[in-house]
Amino acid sequence: MEKLIEGIVIDSSGDTTKVRCSIHSDCENCGVCPGNNAIILDVTDEVGAKVGERVLIESKETNTLRAAFMIFILPLLAIGLGISMGYYLSSRIMISAAFLMILGGLIFGLPVIYIIRRLDKSMQSEKPNIIRTIK
Repeated sequence: MEKLIEGIVIDSSGDTTKVRCSIHSDCENCGVCPGNNAIILDVTDEVGAKVGERVLIESKETNTLRAAFMIFILPLLAIGLGISMGYYLSSRIMISAAFLMILGGLIFGLPVIYIIRRLDKSMQSEKPNIIRTIK
């Protein structure tokens, strides 16, 4: 699903443009963006907007529940599974339980963290687009 956002161009350099947009309902309680009333987005400029022009931006809406699951829950599940496997194997091969639990947590947790970082970089490359200027 796509969302249309209105903003004002504050800086333009090549294909990338900085646009100041007002906060919408999804951003009210987040607090990540600087400023209370506006956010600054890096967008792809395909229409040649100039500094000071009002523009309409098309932003793809991501599934926030899926993103939150991937960032917070998936690493915990992977590390928990690794710790459980380490505990189970410690009784089978008679090695220190603490050592195998730590090792299992690392073996299962690090690949998940690597995958999340790769997905984050690929999602950041998808910038919103300016679709037209507003008179």
